This record gives sequence, C-alpha cells and structure tokens, in this order.
Amino acid sequence: MSPSPDPRHEVDSLVADKSRTPRMFDAIAHRYDFLNHTLSFNIDRGWRCALVAYARAHARERVLDVATGTGDVALEFARRTRAASITGLDPSGGMLEVGRGKIANEGMGGRVALVEGDALALPLADASVDVVSIAFGLRNLPDYEAGVREMARVLRPGGRLVVLEFMPPRGAALLAYRVYLGAVLPVAGRIISGSSQAYGYLSQSIREFMDVSEVRELLASAGLRHVESRRLSGGIAALYRGVKS
Repeated sequence: MSPSPDPRHEVDSLVADKSRTPRMFDAIAHRYDFLNHTLSFNIDRGWRCALVAYARAHARERVLDVATGTGDVALEFARRTRAASITGLDPSGGMLEVGRGKIANEGMGGRVALVEGDALALPLADASVDVVSIAFGLRNLPDYEAGVREMARVLRPGGRLVVLEFMPPRGAALLAYRVYLGAVLPVAGRIISGSSQAYGYLSQSIREFMDVSEVRELLASAGLRHVESRRLSGGIAALYRGVKS
C-alpha cells in the first residue's frame, strides 16, 4: 500500500502552483460560504460591503468582479448600486454553480451574470468596463503582475480597480491573528470542509502575501493612478483602489 500524501507537501505544492487552485475550490464549493462566514465570525460580510462602497459604482456603469467565487461581491453590487451590468468571473465551475443558485434565489438573474474564465486572460475588450473588483482573489493568481495588468486593460479611462485582500500578520499587535492562521484556521477548515488542503493553503497564502506598500506599488506599476489603501479590522485585511488614467 502506497503511503498517504503528506498534507503539508500538498499545501506547499498548491502555493507554488496556483494554476491548480480552481480544482481545490471545486472540492469545497458546497461549504465555502458557510466556512467564510463562520471562520471570519461574519466580518467578511462587512468587508465586502466596504469594497462596494469604495468602488463608487454609478448608474449606467459596467462592473466586473474577478475571482467572484460564489458571487457574494457581485450580488453586493446588485443590492447596493444601480450599476447597469454586473459580471462575476471565476475559473471554478463548482463555485459558480453555487453562485448561480444564490442569484436565482434573490431574483437577481436580470442584473448579475456569472461566467467561467481566467483572470490572466479576461474575455473582455480593452476599455470596456468602469469598475473591476477582486476580493480575496489576488493572492490566488499564478502571476500577480499579469493579473493586475489584465484588469487594468479592460478598464475605461477613469475606471476603478478595487482590491480587497488579507494582509500578512506582521508585528506584535497581530500575534493572536498569527496563531489563528497557523493553528486554528487549518484545523477548523479541515473539519468543516473535509479538505486537508484548502484551509492550510488559505493560511499559508495569507502569511506569504505582499504587504500594503507592495500591493500599492503593484497597482501603480500597471499604470493606475491615485492609488490609495485602507486597512480593515486592525490590519487583518485591506482595501486598495487605483484609477485608470
């Protein structure tokens, strides 16, 4: 009998090769929303509302939510703005299937469309949308720079890219957060989701992600202007916004 794969090796492999993450998300799609809300103590709902407010989407504008997952941000745009069209894009068919059920239940099918696609090769024309958002998805991209350049490409002049992402836990003030990420989150996620990889990956990908200054530089290097950021919940997460010149 061959030995079982080492979960730590599997997590390291996923972090190193993020092209495999859509299959990981397919496997946990049925428990993803419950886990998000439970493991964040429902704070994630407020973060997504803050993202929509930060985007300043107006009537008649087109919104694209990249790495939309089960469509929570796309739905929040539909609830809170008068945007003319809202599209959510994600590479995980399993996550999108759950999202389409949520959209149907809320009667939002006429306002929100979910499509399967790659953030590094968006199926949209240059300068075709007014707002691009990505929530907790930037760190999952195989190439951060290519992803941000692609999102900037589809923005119209004056359009906004808005990013919501976890911050790596640095400094003594975030000691409890470091312990939570390293010891609590992977175990709780494994028990609830049944996946030995997904929440170990989540923990490690957050701990290895860029800090605020690096993300701001990433947006600026893609040609975005007026780049600004806002820390959330004492530095657990952050919002970023850049404008297409």
